[in-house]
Amino acid sequence: MKAASSKVTRRRLSPKTLELICKRRIVIRAAGSRELTSKLAKQCGQAIKEDLEERRVAVMLEAAEAGKSIRKVH
Repeated sequence: MKAASSKVTRRRLSPKTLELICKRRIVIRAAGSRELTSKLAKQCGQAIKEDLEERRVAVMLEAAEAGKSIRKVH
């Protein structure tokens, strides 16, 4: 089940956001500075918010154009 979940996540997030997440993981594993880790975490959070908002708007537009419920459009 987890594999399907990560595929969905990759589809919803932009490559830029996924790259930020990977950088954050590398810094955490390398026991990097807290300041850098915190900065990357904030950037990741903001990028994720923006990506999901863009996706939400796209789904709503698609539903409106098709005249369907938002839940049925994916």
